[in-house]
Amino acid sequence: MKELLNKAKEKAGQLSRDLRPDAADIKRKADYAIDAASKVAEEVGRLGKDALKTDMAKDAAAGAAIGAVIAVPVPVIGPMAGAVIGAGLGVYKNITRSGGAKPADSEALPARQPLPVIEVTATEKAEPDKFEEINKLHELKVKGALTDEEFAAEKKKILDR
Repeated sequence: MKELLNKAKEKAGQLSRDLRPDAADIKRKADYAIDAASKVAEEVGRLGKDALKTDMAKDAAAGAAIGAVIAVPVPVIGPMAGAVIGAGLGVYKNITRSGGAKPADSEALPARQPLPVIEVTATEKAEPDKFEEINKLHELKVKGALTDEEFAAEKKKILDR
């Protein structure tokens, strides 16, 4: 039995040495990975440049720039959100532009069907969440907009409902 275990140990050691990559294998694989990554980067760059040449990309970029500049003085929106909104408006402008880019095969597209009208009737007014209302009151109190007495009175009104 001991002899069998020693043979298995020797075979496992030999397999381990045979399968271990040498420096040349590692270098070859690293060169292959670098080459593949550079080809992918070149293709992505080419596709990006092609996409930026479209009218839609130009309209979106112009809208983003205008939106960012306009939103700077508005602290609630900020330039980042303004840029996103402006880009959306630029894309919308491009899509709705008369004589804008139409699909080459427009007759192959199915005709638009009118959307169904859904009648909605309000049946019951949803009760506001008391916890949320009290949290809002607390925030106002912390900011100094409410005194302790005003907070307590408003809180009592909410809890008594």
